[in-house]
Amino acid sequence: MQIILRVQSGDREAFAILFERYKNLVYRALSGFDPRKAAFTTWLYRVTFNYCLNHRRKKRLFTLPFEDSASALESEFPGTQWAADEILQQAIGKLTDKQRAVVILRYFWDLPYAEIARILDIPLGTVKSRIDLALKTLRKVIEEQESDKGSVSQMEVCE
Repeated sequence: MQIILRVQSGDREAFAILFERYKNLVYRALSGFDPRKAAFTTWLYRVTFNYCLNHRRKKRLFTLPFEDSASALESEFPGTQWAADEILQQAIGKLTDKQRAVVILRYFWDLPYAEIARILDIPLGTVKSRIDLALKTLRKVIEEQESDKGSVSQMEVCE
């Protein structure tokens, strides 16, 4: 994670290290690129996405950078107090893999629905319905967590 922060701050040496670390992933998959099917960036997103999914399946871990997560979904959940993003992290962790994929691509990578459909190789309507269902699930989980937090606060006052 530290290397990413260095790259984001403009450190060219860190970018070179990151590039060297992952260039073979792209190079091995390059034979599968077909410019008639998608733009190079769409294909690269897909390669990256598949790599992350495979890595996640092996580790069964899911985390997002805390500094980015709250602002990503602010428009969908105005006024929500993220409590250092733990509520959001837990809520996203409760989504199915398919729901989590569209939420991350839409709200964290800021991709349009059509691009998400191309990356995941699913119909545009499926992207929209998965995002809708994911947001409903997130809303429900967040409301439950906030009501649980309220119950704890009330219990503390009574004691």
